[in-house]
Amino acid sequence: MLNSMNESVLSGIKIIKHKEFSKHEFNNPICILGMPGIADVGKFAIDTLIGQLNAKNYMDIIFNDYPAGAIVDDSLLSAPKAEIMIWKDPNKVRDIMLITADAQSLTPKGIYRISNFISEIIFQSGIKLIVALGAYPVNNTKLKSKIPKIYITSTSKDLLTTFLSNNNCEKIQKGVIIGANGLIPTLSKARFNIDGLVILAETDNIAIINEDITDLKASITLLDLLQRSFTLPIKKKYSLENLDDISKNLQIKREQLEKNLETLQINDTEDKKKSLYI
Repeated sequence: MLNSMNESVLSGIKIIKHKEFSKHEFNNPICILGMPGIADVGKFAIDTLIGQLNAKNYMDIIFNDYPAGAIVDDSLLSAPKAEIMIWKDPNKVRDIMLITADAQSLTPKGIYRISNFISEIIFQSGIKLIVALGAYPVNNTKLKSKIPKIYITSTSKDLLTTFLSNNNCEKIQKGVIIGANGLIPTLSKARFNIDGLVILAETDNIAIINEDITDLKASITLLDLLQRSFTLPIKKKYSLENLDDISKNLQIKREQLEKNLETLQINDTEDKKKSLYI
């Protein structure tokens, strides 16, 4: 599917394909994406969905505008990348392309380039709907409900009206969605007339300045909405009722990671912290 792209689109992009797919193999496919962002709300939801659906790795995308550092996982090195995964629905109702990344591009130009490239992949796969997931930061005093509110915007007024009528969501009246989560659906609509939804779960706006915050409640609220809207086989263990257990497991993993990092005897400076994408 990539042969038709010109060299300017592919410049600085390295593609590692793991499987071959033709758009004729897909049944009514949609794309769900969640890039790193505030409290990693969209990314955690996508990572969970990939694991739940046992999605297959279609391709990795290495881009020269991703952060200049190597990721260490279980003592193995890898370059920061975007990942495109495929879930083939066994009931042949709706296949799903799932997209996430280790990081956002470092520059506005880079975000445009990688978003443009991914929109090409989505178009060539015959996808007609993109659903992007992320966070909607609000002041802590406004977080009154135990279940985070969901806010949506869309590239199509009709799609927005339909989704609002079937789900308990609020419209985003004005604002800017920074990064690939907003740009990929927007470029896909402008270039290929692919409809898009951006669905954001509210989170504490302290996460904007604190990179260590991960809002599991917001991510799980998005997963719950996806399950109801698209009838996805997500196990009950990923629910708001089991949030404490999920948080406890994540904290154990984080503490173990911190112990491992201490053995490296890295100077605890802000510059060194920001250079570790772990």
